[in-house]
Amino acid sequence: MSHATLLALLLPPQSYARNAQPLQIELQAEGRALDVAERDGLQAAAAISPFFAEYTLPDWERVCGLTPPSGAGYQQRLQAVLAKLAATGGLSIPYFQRLASSLGYRIDIVEPQPFRAGINRAGDMLQVADILWVWQVVVHAAQVQAWRFRAGQSTAGEALASFGDPVIETVFRELKPAHTFVYFAFQEG
Repeated sequence: MSHATLLALLLPPQSYARNAQPLQIELQAEGRALDVAERDGLQAAAAISPFFAEYTLPDWERVCGLTPPSGAGYQQRLQAVLAKLAATGGLSIPYFQRLASSLGYRIDIVEPQPFRAGINRAGDMLQVADILWVWQVVVHAAQVQAWRFRAGQSTAGEALASFGDPVIETVFRELKPAHTFVYFAFQEG
């Protein structure tokens, strides 16, 4: 029932001509204002949790310090916010492996090492000295995840499908030490 109808029912039955046009116009205007206020209030109440954030998802990303990759869909962005809220912090390889596991991934982390005299030998790969600040995340998956457009979970203007996995990439790039560079390799199986 609309608020305009409810307002009309609140009028004393004998005192007003409920069908009079000026009164009907006033009730419609006031009723629309109350309908909008109710809708906005319900949306604000739902935004308390990121699960029902809808149009307030950018606010959740801002609060979490996340910058979504261009072209990321609503589902991907929501999962990144939820992962950021669940993150407790750490810099170790086991921490990142546990984080990936909590997101549903099995990963290995590879830290390339520079060539060192006395440790390496002829035929070993040469690396630049700054390779110490680079690490690779190998994501083991049955298949590379495809994000498909879904009615009710995606928004207008999103691609019908995107491939790769921006969720784990975004979470790791946000949590990695600032002086390091991380890159991802996806392996099936």
